[in-house]
Amino acid sequence: MNKHAYILFTRVPIPNKVKTRLQSSLSGKEACEVQLRMLRDSFIKFEQLSEQGIDLYLAYSDEGDPTPLISALPESFNSFSQEGQTIGERMDHAIKHVLPIGYEKVILTGSDIPNLTNEIIQTAFEQMQEIVLGPSLDGGYYLIGCTRGIDLSAIFETNISWGKSDVLTATLKRLTGFEVSFVSPLQDIDYPVDLKRIHNELVEGNYYLSDWLEKNRGLLE
Repeated sequence: MNKHAYILFTRVPIPNKVKTRLQSSLSGKEACEVQLRMLRDSFIKFEQLSEQGIDLYLAYSDEGDPTPLISALPESFNSFSQEGQTIGERMDHAIKHVLPIGYEKVILTGSDIPNLTNEIIQTAFEQMQEIVLGPSLDGGYYLIGCTRGIDLSAIFETNISWGKSDVLTATLKRLTGFEVSFVSPLQDIDYPVDLKRIHNELVEGNYYLSDWLEKNRGLLE
């Protein structure tokens, strides 16, 4: 077993259940396809982390049939179902599910950050002393990690309004006394404008999403 673990945190792609805020411009099926393509790109990109001594996990939501998603996973990924009512509870469960296995450091990210790279994840592991965060441009965060012995329940079990623009600020208030490191801010994909903005800024490795954007740019006009 390696010393570090990475968790890719996602919902099972179901039309009208995922990426619903994209549906001001896209249909439920189209929004689901965007989510699925981001996941496929993530599997390909992050599979390479296993060659750097990082164990890989997929934490998927308990809504819908996960079989197609799990069958698409590279062999280097382990997988398990999320537990909890709120997104905070589910993230807390995911980290607590993996960290006690024996890892020194664990990082969790969402699955809707196309410009997240292996290099950023590796930097997060290197910089982490106690806690590391990756701020998102909308005021939240796309990455969180901690070392063994750190309990993040104070963050996840409080009444933070997940999805609001003050999530990062509220989180940092609850991390007073901890040593918090940061990696580069990135854009996550919540709204059609996010897809439009990132179209010309995609880093290498986003083959599936780039293909969709090229074929469907008219939907985002």
